[in-house]
Amino acid sequence: MEWEYLGILLAGLTSLTVYFFKIPVEFPAPSDSKEKREIRFDILRGFAMIGIVMIHIHSYFQFFHPNDNLVIQSTLFLSNLSRFSVPLFILTSAIFLKKKSGYWNSKLYHLILPYFAFSVLGYFIKYKDHSVYEFVYFFFFGKVFTPFYFVPLLLQFYLVFYFMNSIFLRESWKQWILFFSFFINFVSNLGFFDPYLPKDYHSISIFNYLFFFVLGLSIGTSKPTKTNPKPEPNFILFVYLLLVLVMIYVFSFSFQIDFKNHHLFYPIFIMVFVWNHLFGLSPKIKNTINYIGNNSLYIFLLHPFVIHFMHSIDPYTFGGPIVGYLFTLLLNLGIPILTSFIIQRGKILYQSRRYS
Repeated sequence: MEWEYLGILLAGLTSLTVYFFKIPVEFPAPSDSKEKREIRFDILRGFAMIGIVMIHIHSYFQFFHPNDNLVIQSTLFLSNLSRFSVPLFILTSAIFLKKKSGYWNSKLYHLILPYFAFSVLGYFIKYKDHSVYEFVYFFFFGKVFTPFYFVPLLLQFYLVFYFMNSIFLRESWKQWILFFSFFINFVSNLGFFDPYLPKDYHSISIFNYLFFFVLGLSIGTSKPTKTNPKPEPNFILFVYLLLVLVMIYVFSFSFQIDFKNHHLFYPIFIMVFVWNHLFGLSPKIKNTINYIGNNSLYIFLLHPFVIHFMHSIDPYTFGGPIVGYLFTLLLNLGIPILTSFIIQRGKILYQSRRYS
């Protein structure tokens, strides 16, 4: 877990630099505007969704060309670069979480039922021998497709929040709960809980992501802040980002280490960096990534089907490794987005005809 220790060290250096030099860094917080939806968190989810697809593209390239070292090291670098994605999804899912009327209804219709439907479809497509027991096992542990583990993981957090929301949202306990969740997450990342947990549970262990969930709840209940619409670029953040990139490069190209999804420092650093530099993105790019964030569920549930069928086609046939990578990324984002557009358009047409 060298990356975990280096990440904590780098986080400490960053914090000390920011503190001693009084560098203005804006930490994500809800907007004070009540007129429209806060889209900045959707943009963060958009970046995270793109990152999740990039992680899986690495496995796709590795499947066909495991001995093409330069290409595999390059896709591994992009995959490791994207390891902020799952923690950021956990965090943003917690920000607007509230226990209110219809709490489980929204989870049922917008998450559980789509997950169930795609799990059934994926199970019959991917596996030849079928059994009810195996499907139930795959469903509850998110094993129909590898990325599906995220749904059982997220549902556990929704369940914990439902029963313990009064504890999580108690203002006087906020700092202590954050510290405790950080400690639990750190210990879990180092593998101390692994011998005591069922092996099948490791991939969906909430202990691996507890800090990100609690931090999301803390951000969601923080006081809205008025932000400078165009802050000055922060040089020190760029310096530390460069250090992070160098570290990821060394681990990817020299040691060929595939990072885990739940390191503590890196996702938080990327979140703060992106948040402080959203102003530098053009409106078209922000709108595109925002749209991806809003349709992340469709992309998450559908892109495993796309890349599963693509495993019968060598990615180099799309024009070599570079063009093949970009084309694969485009397909895994574009097909689910197109599907989402068609479904939503169909709902609008149905409603307009129904009430006309």
